[in-house]
Amino acid sequence: MLSYQWTKRLQIPLRNLNTHFGCLISVESLIITKSFSSSNKENTIAGQEEKQLPFTLSYLINSCGFSLESAKSLSKHVKFENPKRPDSVNEVLRDHGFTNAQISKLIKIRPKLLLADKEKTLLPKFEFLQSVGISGAALADMVCSSRTILRHSLKNRIVPYYNFLKNLLKDDKKAALMLKRAACVRDFHNTAASCISLLQRHGVPHLSILRLLRHDVAVLFFKAEKFDEFVKMLSGMGFDPLDKNFILALRVVSGLSGESWERKMKAFKEWGLSKDEILLAFRRFPPFMALSEENISRKIEFLVTKMGWDPAAVVKVPCVLVHSMEKRIIPRCSVIQALLFKGLIKEKPPLSSFLIPIDKLFLERFVNRYQEQEPQLLDIFKEKMKVSDLGIGFEGLYELTPL
Repeated sequence: MLSYQWTKRLQIPLRNLNTHFGCLISVESLIITKSFSSSNKENTIAGQEEKQLPFTLSYLINSCGFSLESAKSLSKHVKFENPKRPDSVNEVLRDHGFTNAQISKLIKIRPKLLLADKEKTLLPKFEFLQSVGISGAALADMVCSSRTILRHSLKNRIVPYYNFLKNLLKDDKKAALMLKRAACVRDFHNTAASCISLLQRHGVPHLSILRLLRHDVAVLFFKAEKFDEFVKMLSGMGFDPLDKNFILALRVVSGLSGESWERKMKAFKEWGLSKDEILLAFRRFPPFMALSEENISRKIEFLVTKMGWDPAAVVKVPCVLVHSMEKRIIPRCSVIQALLFKGLIKEKPPLSSFLIPIDKLFLERFVNRYQEQEPQLLDIFKEKMKVSDLGIGFEGLYELTPL
């Protein structure tokens, strides 16, 4: 149990050696023992502040490891006159695998946790989570990753949520795993039920619904009316509910406002692309529409004006746009440019052949194969050398041509 210790006041009589002063000097010394983090000397109350602090403030400093400034801030939200309740909370947390750092994090997020009734609030929840297979470090990580699970009712929220997942997944272990991943319980079992029912009515496969649960469960927190709008929007764009991309697209459109969607469409149209071309690209690879307008424009500008591809050719392989300019697009395009300039390849390869493969395949196809003729290719790929060092640059090398 975390302890809170004060020494008794000590009065040390010191006889003044100078006979001009016939008084007894009383020296009071306050010793504060820190049980949570003895190494944090900066959190110890300085000698010049040797006056008794409010109990809550002292406890937050000495038993929870907070700085004086942080403790003052937290003490605005929680107050107690003795260590009984906060000590019991700390004890329960440590007994269930929480580290000191995790306990401090929880208290910082929710100071009133220190006043929780361990018998009525904490132990029942921990016992339930352990009963479904979440214990030790996994339990501590789950609770710390959620700002809400300790506030929710076990009977009205957590248990119904778990039962909902178990009924949907038909597997206790998978339900526990999903519960651990989506610890933001809220009123999920009610809101998600209507959303999932809607997806099922539209013919979305069970596996696609499970994929949505695993990767972006927050989509199912929307009200039924709003969720229905998203589904109808995708149907109007030509998405097939049976296609796995339907769920990917749902994740994208649910995270965008109508204004944001229009700005992205405009960013593509400025390169001469039609609405049909953009929507076809979206159906092929939905995640690229989650990019910012600036990101979209920057990458298309480079591939079109520097590398010479037609904008329509770029959006035929929209997945290339989600890759990093600095880590993938520029280094690989630099290698391709060097190969073309040196005459080692006669024509530009398709974008999909060199921007999509993993590094190992790219190196085998476009670097290692030509290493003897051009040993500097690896340095160009690793950006230890620029193509301009070979006497070439991106500008003016190509004219706009389709793939």
